[in-house]
Amino acid sequence: MAGEFVGILPAAGLGTRLYPSFYPKELLTVAFAREAGEAALRPVLAIELALRAMGEAGIARCQVVVSAAKWEVLRYLGDGRRHGVDIAYLVQAEPRGLADAVDRGHAWTRGASVCMAMPDTVLHPADAIGRVKAKLVAAGADLILGVFPSGHPEQQGPVRFAADGRVLEVLDKPAATDLRNTWGVAAWSPAFGTLLHATLAAGGAGAQPALGAIFDLAVRRGLDVRAEYFADGSYVDIGTPEGLHAALALAAHNLEASDP
Repeated sequence: MAGEFVGILPAAGLGTRLYPSFYPKELLTVAFAREAGEAALRPVLAIELALRAMGEAGIARCQVVVSAAKWEVLRYLGDGRRHGVDIAYLVQAEPRGLADAVDRGHAWTRGASVCMAMPDTVLHPADAIGRVKAKLVAAGADLILGVFPSGHPEQQGPVRFAADGRVLEVLDKPAATDLRNTWGVAAWSPAFGTLLHATLAAGGAGAQPALGAIFDLAVRRGLDVRAEYFADGSYVDIGTPEGLHAALALAAHNLEASDP
């Protein structure tokens, strides 16, 4: 059994690709929606989409990882009650990469299963987090990667997987690849959480491996790693002007589709 789930939203990135803007990209408006019973539209921020998906997946508490320059995230989200989840905050004091950010909360997630999503992305289907979580539970796997079609896999994390969904290889920003996809969300058991923590601890204060490299290490170590491929899905990173432009239409579509 996968046991209790904790959500992780790493929001400590520097956002340099949106220069000269230094505003936290996770707090950028990606859509407008009406609250129940309200006539006026309100802005929907990127991180809210991830929190909403976590809550709809049955995840009651999330860890949001921030840098010391992103207190605006805390001020906006508060304790999470307004968004339907309980939020705890962890600080990544130095920019040591995504794997380190995700591992910040190891002391609090030890023994729990994890769902991780990037709060500076917009996904379709909107329930991708819930579906990778459900697959982890049903398959009894160690790691499930939610994989999406991509036109720019060399800038992302393409995944090679077999017809039955078993992952064969995970790449990280390869110079060239025949794959046309990228992982975008993930769910894992305590076994992968232990491998992640041990790998980073062994590296000490030196350069840390990419999270995708640790996903690949899990494959090579014999953990049960599988892909949930969303053939008609989309994964849009709002960390670039082009990505933000594309995300606006996708987020609006997702919200309209989920509005009862």
